[in-house]
Amino acid sequence: MYHYPITSSQSFYPYYNNTPYQTQPDFQYRYPTYPQTGLNERILDAILMAIKGEATAIEFYKRLAKAAPDKEQKEDVLHALEDEKKHFEAFTQLYIQLTGIKPEYSIEKVMFNSYKEGLERAYKMELEAYEEYRDSYLLTRDQTIRDVFFLAMTDEIEHAMRFGHNLLKI
Repeated sequence: MYHYPITSSQSFYPYYNNTPYQTQPDFQYRYPTYPQTGLNERILDAILMAIKGEATAIEFYKRLAKAAPDKEQKEDVLHALEDEKKHFEAFTQLYIQLTGIKPEYSIEKVMFNSYKEGLERAYKMELEAYEEYRDSYLLTRDQTIRDVFFLAMTDEIEHAMRFGHNLLKI
C-alpha cells in the first residue's frame, strides 16, 4: 500500500468539529474566569501555589545550606536558593501584574533531622515542583505566563539533578 506524504497545507493533527485539537480554547469553559483579566481561576491558583512553594523552598534551603557537610554541597544548595529567590520574585510580579493585588500566602516549614534527610526532601520537592510547573505551563497559551513557568520548571529539574547527585555521594 502506498502512503501519500502530508503536504505543508495539510495537518496530521486530528480534527474535532472541523477544528484542529491544538486550536481548541484553553480551559476557559470549564473553570471560572476572573472578569478583569479573562484568566481562569486554575492558572491564578497555580501561580499562587508557585509563590507559596518558592517561599517555602527559600526558608528551607537557608537552613539546609547551614547543615551542608562540605563546601561543594553548600554551594549546590546556595545555587538552588538563589534560583528560588528569582522564581519567587517572577511569580510574585506575575501575580500582581495579572490581579493588581499582592499575593497572600503562608509557608510550610520543612523539617529535617540530618543533612541527608533534608537533601532527600529537597530532591523530592524539586521533582514535585517540576511536575507542577510543567502542568501549569500547559494551562495557558499566554506566552508571558508560560515563560515564567518554563524558566522555573527547567531550574527545578536542574536542582533535582544536583541534589540527586549529591545524595549518591553521601
